[in-house]
Formats: sequence, structure tokens, C-alpha cells
Amino acid sequence: MNKDGLFYFSKSHEWIGKDSNSNKYRIGISDFAQSELGDVVYVFLPESGKTYRKDEKIGEIESVKSVSEIYSPADIKIISINSNLNDTPELINHDPFGAGYIAEVEPLNPADLNILMDDNSYRIFIVSHHE
Repeated sequence: MNKDGLFYFSKSHEWIGKDSNSNKYRIGISDFAQSELGDVVYVFLPESGKTYRKDEKIGEIESVKSVSEIYSPADIKIISINSNLNDTPELINHDPFGAGYIAEVEPLNPADLNILMDDNSYRIFIVSHHE
């Protein structure tokens, strides 16, 4: 799992992160979320070029267990989608912070990211709410 960069997490287990190599922002689901879903078999991706508000549904992930909605962790504009997920949705299971990202995005207000949880806060949230 590649987790190089700065990541922020929502309570619905989506992340937004700034890649330390390219300074671009990406969104995806957390390692915890993908493990809870099980084997991912299909991803309904957001629309490129579209603007989404925080907590707005942007897509769905279908696994062998269930279908789960993907929500925007912040107000964002979708720059590009990870079209590799169309043919290999299991990338979300194998590398949720790297090759399994959902989309490249532009945060509409980067300061809003500070409202989300950092790595440590997210780990505490998982333990206190899911174990």
C-alpha cells in the first residue's frame, strides 16, 4: 500500500490526499473501508469536470458483499477519473492509497481539509467506532 503524502479522512471513510511527488490531490476510500467491503468487482466513477459538495454522493463501489456509496470528502472539482478501475476494480483492494485511487481532484477550498481527520485521528475514530 502506497501512502506517501498528506491524507485527510472523512467519517464515511473516504480520503483526500496530496501526492508528495506531484502536488496533485486525489480521493479514494481508506484501507479500512476496502477491507470491510471485501473483493471489489465494480466501481461507478464520478463525472470528470463535475463539481461536488462535501458529503455528496459521487459514485458507488460494488463488492462481493454489498454496494457502498462513495461520498465527496470535501467540496471538489473532478479533474480526471482513474479509468484503470473500469477494467481492474480490485486495485482498490490492493492499493487504496495508490493505484486504487478514485479520481484526481481540485479542492474548491483547501482550508476545508483541516476539518477532516488526519491519520492519527482517523485511526482513533476506527478503533472507537468499529471495533
